[in-house]
Amino acid sequence: MQSLSNKKSHAILYRYIGKQYLVSFVVAFVFFFFIFFVNQILLLARKVLLSNVDFKSMIQIVILAIPQFLLYTFPFASLSGASMIIADLASGNEILALRSLGISMKKIYTSIIIIAILLSGVTFTVADILLPYSAIKYQQLYKTLLTKMPSIELDSNTSTTFGDIVISNGRVDGSNIEDIVIFDRKQSSSSQVITAHQGILKLIDLQNYIYSLELIDPTVITTDDDDGNNWSIADSSKVIFYIDFSSQVPSLTSTAPSNLSTVDLMTKIKANKSKLKLSVEDWVKDRDEKELKMAKANDTIISNSSVDIMNIDNSYYDLQNETDRPIDFYLQYYRAELNKKFALSAACFFLVFMTFPLSYIKFKHGKLIGFAISMLVAVFYWYMLFFAQLKIFSSALNPAFLMWAPNIIIFVLSLLMIKVFRN
Repeated sequence: MQSLSNKKSHAILYRYIGKQYLVSFVVAFVFFFFIFFVNQILLLARKVLLSNVDFKSMIQIVILAIPQFLLYTFPFASLSGASMIIADLASGNEILALRSLGISMKKIYTSIIIIAILLSGVTFTVADILLPYSAIKYQQLYKTLLTKMPSIELDSNTSTTFGDIVISNGRVDGSNIEDIVIFDRKQSSSSQVITAHQGILKLIDLQNYIYSLELIDPTVITTDDDDGNNWSIADSSKVIFYIDFSSQVPSLTSTAPSNLSTVDLMTKIKANKSKLKLSVEDWVKDRDEKELKMAKANDTIISNSSVDIMNIDNSYYDLQNETDRPIDFYLQYYRAELNKKFALSAACFFLVFMTFPLSYIKFKHGKLIGFAISMLVAVFYWYMLFFAQLKIFSSALNPAFLMWAPNIIIFVLSLLMIKVFRN
C-alpha cells in the first residue's frame, strides 16, 4: 500500500511540475517569438512589406518565414521555462519541503526532462520538415510577386546599387520609372553615365532575377578614367539596359543549406566528399613529389644547387603544414548545417540542466530572477554557437565537434554546478 501511495504521490508531483513548466514555457516562448519576429521577419520582408503588396500575400510571406527563427525560440523558451519554475519552487521553499519528505531531486526534475525531450523532437521536426517546406513555398510566392510587380525592389526617389551599377531614380509607378540616372563602372578603364526622363522595367528571367530597363530618349556620356579630356556623348530614341537583381533578393528565397532537409544535406555531403577526396589526393601527390625532389637534391653534391635545394626545402615545409590541407567550403557548410539541426534540437534538453543548480539557491522573486538568469545563459549559448559557426570554414575539423560544443559545454558546466551547490 505504501508503494502504491508513493506512486500516486509521484504522479501528482509530475503533473504539478509539468503543468507549471508548460505554463512558464508558453510565456517564455511568446517573449522570444516576439523578439525574433521583430528583429528577423520584419527585416527580411521589409522590401516586400513597404511595397504595394496585397494584405493576403504579406501575411503569407510572414507566416512562411516564421520557421527560420523557431529553431532558436524552442530551445531558449525551454531554458527560460525551466529556469522560472525551478527558481520559483526554490524561492517558495517547495523544493526544500519535497526533499524533507524524502523525494529525490531526480523525481523533481523528471517532468522537466521528459517535456524537454519532447520539445527537442518538435524542434527537429520544424528544422527538418517545416523549414525546408516553408522555404520552397516562400521562394515560389516571392517569385510570383516579382512577376506581378517587377519594380518591387525600386522605391521612389532612391538610389540602389547592383554590383558596379548605381541607379538613381525619381517617382516609381508600377513598371514605369521617371528621372533615371545610371552610373555604370563595369568597364575597367572607362565610366558611363546614362540619363533618361522615363524608363520601363520588365522581368525577363524569373529564375535568375534578370530585368530589362527600357530607357526612352536616353543620353549616354562616356569618360576615360585615365584621361579626363577624353570623353564622348551620344543619344538615342531607346536603349535597353539589363539589370541583375539577384543580389537584392533576400537570402530566404534561395535554397541555402540551412533550408535543406537532412536527406538533402547528406546527399550534398556525399557529393562534396568525393570532390574533396580528389583534391586531397592531388595535395598528397604534390607533397610526395616535393619530398622526392628534396631527397634527390640532398644526395647530389653540387655547389651551385644550394638555392634550388633551399627552394625545395621551403616548398616541402609548406606542404607538410597540415593547415594547408585542402578544405571544401560547401562540405564544411553542409556538415555544419546538418549537425546544427540536431544540436539546436537537442539544446531544448541540454539547456534545462543549467537551471537545476537553482534548486539549491533561494531567491526572492523566483520567476523573475530565474528568467533573468536564463537570458544570460541564452546569450552565452548564442555566443558559443556564433563563434563555432565562424570557425567551420577556417579549419578542416569536422563541424560536428564545433556545432555540438555549446551543448556539451553547457551540460558539463551544469553537472559541475549541481555537484558544487549540492555539497
